[in-house]
Amino acid sequence: MEEVRVNISLRTRGRAKFCLIVGVAAMSMMCNRNAWAAAKKHHHTVTTTTTTTTYTTSVSEDQRLNALAGQVTNLQKQTDDNTSQMKQIESAITVAPPAENAQPTTIGQHVAVDEKNFGDLKTQIANDLGVKIHGLVDASYEHNFNQPNNNINLTRAWDNDGFQLTQGNLHIEKDGTVGFVTDINVGQVANSISAATHYSNFPGNSSGFGSGGTWIDPTQYYLTYTAPLGSGIALQAGRFVTLLGAEVIPTYTNQNFNETRSLLFTLGEPLTHTGVQGAYTFNDYVSFTGSVNNGWDNPGQLGNSGPNYEGELGLNTKDKSIALLVNGIWGPNLVQTSTITGTLVGKSNSNLGAIDPVFTWKPTFLPNTTVETEYLYATESGPVINGHSATWQGLAQYLVYDWNAWEFAGRGEFFDDQDGARTGVKQTLWELTGTTTYKVPEVTGLLARAEFRHDNSSAHYFTNNNFVSPPSPGTQQLWRGQDTLTGSLIYAF
Repeated sequence: MEEVRVNISLRTRGRAKFCLIVGVAAMSMMCNRNAWAAAKKHHHTVTTTTTTTTYTTSVSEDQRLNALAGQVTNLQKQTDDNTSQMKQIESAITVAPPAENAQPTTIGQHVAVDEKNFGDLKTQIANDLGVKIHGLVDASYEHNFNQPNNNINLTRAWDNDGFQLTQGNLHIEKDGTVGFVTDINVGQVANSISAATHYSNFPGNSSGFGSGGTWIDPTQYYLTYTAPLGSGIALQAGRFVTLLGAEVIPTYTNQNFNETRSLLFTLGEPLTHTGVQGAYTFNDYVSFTGSVNNGWDNPGQLGNSGPNYEGELGLNTKDKSIALLVNGIWGPNLVQTSTITGTLVGKSNSNLGAIDPVFTWKPTFLPNTTVETEYLYATESGPVINGHSATWQGLAQYLVYDWNAWEFAGRGEFFDDQDGARTGVKQTLWELTGTTTYKVPEVTGLLARAEFRHDNSSAHYFTNNNFVSPPSPGTQQLWRGQDTLTGSLIYAF
């Protein structure tokens, strides 16, 4: 037993010793492993130092990116600061009006008060009064290749050679059961109209087209009233434009195809009348307008003491693609001249009558195309010229194509002044006009125009730049024709 115990004890001590040796060996290995890992790590670091360029470059790029990021942050902060400063400036500029019943003390408050008052006035005019204000400006340059005396282009309504304000128009109107319409013109248009038409029984300047001295003209100034009969009779009383003619005195909503006016418009028809007028639309196809007025032509020839009767019958298809306007006027327009003193002494039996149909066709198979024809026949009885009556007539043809921003308009016409009552010379005139209009897309209402026109006469009527000396120093030769080139800018608003 004792031997057995000794063996067991020896085995136990041997086992313990073995475990101790194994433990020490394990710890030694772990220590060696950590040392090896440390050595390996140290060895890797040393190895990378042999490729210093790659490692250094990586660090430099990071530094640069960090620097750029810092700069971007600074710029963003500066932008935010600038935005804040701009808002402060805008806030300082936009000054509110002072409190009610308080007087403005700064320039900004004075400006704010004026802006508020102007805005209130516009609102009151537009909404409370129902008044609308519009305008038109036509500035032109025209070159007459004949270079006529005094820069006057014969047979023209209101265009001269050189730069000119052709027309400035201020249009004011009030809608409603009772309202009014006003068209005030300045420039050549005003000068010519005031010189050639009845100005509400005021003589004005009666020296003829283009040579008057009145540069402002209330071309239209009339009251309106809609009588509640049927579909409504539109009445007006005052001064208004004539019903005759295919062409009009332009306004912001109603302009002509060509820049220069036709021979029929200039020589054959009245421009404005003073009187009363009524219009009634029966249905989609028929309308009628009638007028009683003072007549037309030279305002110096007053005392005709008898109304002129003017009318217009309108016929058209429902879609307005075909329309016929039959215009007419008749009434006395001369006074008796004393054979002894040469002065106006009383009424004469002279009456002036004209008929003027205008036909318009917009063919459906030619979109954006307009064909228009006007014919005029007029006669005046009594001692109009050389002691006898006079007759004149004319025909005008228009062809217009509207192509988006561009419009092309051609006009051809003749005018027969067979007694010389309208031009002072017995002659037949004809003209051809080509007009190109560009509708400037960036500005609503702005038009740019270029136009070429040729006038011709059966007589030597047009002055030119070939001077004759002698026997008449300073005078010009007479040619049968004239050519003009016109450029215009028109703005309607």
